[in-house]
Parts: sequence; C-alpha cells; structure tokens
Amino acid sequence: MITYEGPGGVVLLIDTEDPAEAERLAPRLRRAAEQREELARRAVEAVVRRFSVEPPTAEDLAEAGADLVLDTIEVDGEGEVILHFTDSCGKHLLDGYWPAVRFDERDAVVDVTIEA
Repeated sequence: MITYEGPGGVVLLIDTEDPAEAERLAPRLRRAAEQREELARRAVEAVVRRFSVEPPTAEDLAEAGADLVLDTIEVDGEGEVILHFTDSCGKHLLDGYWPAVRFDERDAVVDVTIEA
C-alpha cells in the first residue's frame, strides 16, 4: 500500500505493494486527485440519495456537503477509485464508521458503502 498526504490533507492511496502496479495506477490516482472537488460533490450526493427515504432537498445536499469531509482517495488494482469521507459533525454515523463511494474507470458511481 502506497500512501501520500496530498493537498488539503487528503490521503492519496494506491492499494498495492508492487512498484510496477503502482506506476500503472498512478495516472488514475492523479486524475482523481485533480477532479477531487467534482468527484466529492457527486459522492456526497450519492451517499445522501442512498440513505434517504425521500428524495433529498438542496438543503439536505448542502448540509451533507458541509458535514462529510473527503479524507482519502484510493485507487485499487482494477482502476476503480474509492472516496472515503469523515463525518465531521458526528451526527450522521456511529463513531468508527464512514461512508465510501466507489467510481468505475469512467467516473460513474458504482457503489456506496459504510465502512468501519
């Protein structure tokens, strides 16, 4: 696992110990880091939609955008990007849990999970 703390304190992570694999995945991680604001916005929206009973309001999305702080951008061996968030106010998730959103190689959201 290769990690680097990038701009704004966001951890950049490549999930491999193989230098050749890391080199292959580095451009994908770079692209995700460059697009982090847009990906984070879309990821927060996906989290809210996934766990809301009713369609979220603009206020719901704005509140979640303020409360969920991007913590880590990870790229896995398949080239998928996973954004991990911190619940900065502690009112959305139990302590020790965080939302993660997985994007495919075309940056489409493919999964939203809660991790521990």
